[in-house]
Amino acid sequence: IKLTENSSVPISACEVLTRRQSFVEWIHKRAVDYIQPDVTKVGGISEQHRIGQYADDHAILMIPHGWNTAIGLAADLQLIAAAGNARWVEYITPAAYIDDLILTPIEMDADGMLAIPDAPGLGFEWNPDGIEKYTGMKLTPSTI
Repeated sequence: IKLTENSSVPISACEVLTRRQSFVEWIHKRAVDYIQPDVTKVGGISEQHRIGQYADDHAILMIPHGWNTAIGLAADLQLIAAAGNARWVEYITPAAYIDDLILTPIEMDADGMLAIPDAPGLGFEWNPDGIEKYTGMKLTPSTI
């Protein structure tokens, strides 16, 4: 807590916490300036949304921890579109475990921003060959 009170550099943390309740004290005590839940670790989209809402109630910004897979990034992008306190998503590129799993590559624009996908579901069309490459499973309409 003293660090956020005395630092001119914003403090970001919590990307390894694994459940909503783990974030409460960090947010309540304003121990961070930016909270970084990872949708693949905290219990999914609804849980990350709740974490973001609680942070918003305490005027703390959320930057989803996006160093995961295409599914995690897709969820993060949809979450920041719905959150009032999120402006960015942490994103590592190039990353085969993201780029190989979707048909249309994710590309940053000239300002370094990602577009929020507006297709059904999480917004991406999955690449059956990439899914098979990393999982050994053949993606078919019955397995989607």
